[in-house]
Amino acid sequence: MRMRRPARADERGMSLVEILVALTILALAVLGLMPLFAGSVKTAASAGQLSNANTLAREKLEELTGYPRDDQRLTVPNGANAAVPTGGTISGATVAVNTFCNNDLPSWYKPSTGEVSSASTSPGAGWYVYPYVRTYTVEQYATDLTTRVTAPAAYAVKLLTVKVHSTQGLLGPWGPFLGLRETTQSLYLRLPNG
Repeated sequence: MRMRRPARADERGMSLVEILVALTILALAVLGLMPLFAGSVKTAASAGQLSNANTLAREKLEELTGYPRDDQRLTVPNGANAAVPTGGTISGATVAVNTFCNNDLPSWYKPSTGEVSSASTSPGAGWYVYPYVRTYTVEQYATDLTTRVTAPAAYAVKLLTVKVHSTQGLLGPWGPFLGLRETTQSLYLRLPNG
């Protein structure tokens, strides 16, 4: 049989009180980091929405560049030097509405089936507002790229500007990062013989 020797003072373990104090300090440190986690989730969601908005804008610009320059989707109505979506304006321009410039994305989507709808009201249960709105404007300029040209006069370039914004946010329709959920991209189109 072995005999136990008495514990020496330098072999002592941690007491229950010391462990509780250490856990309290650790818990306070973790609680101090929690706002960073919440902020990173919001920032990641905002970055995802901005990435999607940029993709939708580039997609529309690529689509528009493929049309002939006299296509209805690129037409500026007579008497104006810019075509805008319904309700749109451009500072310093004489604008007219071109309905092709209006939102071309669906109004509703159903995630469970992937269906989309352009109905003015919800088609029913399980349908959600489509997360993006995409519109564009067309402006006509002379060769100096600063003088606007009123249709039907000859122009040198058309400036296409696509705007995409999110209809959803983390805190309401726009969320806390309003500017990060909207993108505007532009492109000059020259006349084929210009």
